[in-house]
Amino acid sequence: MIRVAVVDDQQIVRAGLTEFLHCQPDIRIVAEGRNGSQAVDLARRCVIDVLVMDLCMPGRNGLDALAAIQALAPELGVLILSGYPEALYAPQLKALGAAFLHKNCQPDEIVRAIRTVAKSREATKTRQPPSAVPKPSENRPTPVEENPCWP
Repeated sequence: MIRVAVVDDQQIVRAGLTEFLHCQPDIRIVAEGRNGSQAVDLARRCVIDVLVMDLCMPGRNGLDALAAIQALAPELGVLILSGYPEALYAPQLKALGAAFLHKNCQPDEIVRAIRTVAKSREATKTRQPPSAVPKPSENRPTPVEENPCWP
């Protein structure tokens, strides 16, 4: 099961993504947020495999949040879903290890991208030496039932 958090300042986008992804048998929405500060907080306190996040949000924007998330939880897969052209942000996103998808994409492209980011994250984790993989108690709670981010 791929645990996903959706962060976008537009409630209709969050609701639409959540509703659509809820129908996928291998994806579970575990958290939502409206801005970059909430994205960083979710990365800190929640068990998430993939964070789907917008770039342009009020307060702390997606790029600033992405840098903080990378420093805080480098193992977290991030998919940027934005209305801006990828070329505007490609160097920064690549340097921070995030995937990008334009909001004009087809719904099935979002699902494929989430699965790809999750697989990439798993492959990265399995290549790490055992001493580099944090124990569950050192990082975040692992049981989904204990996830404090979703009612």
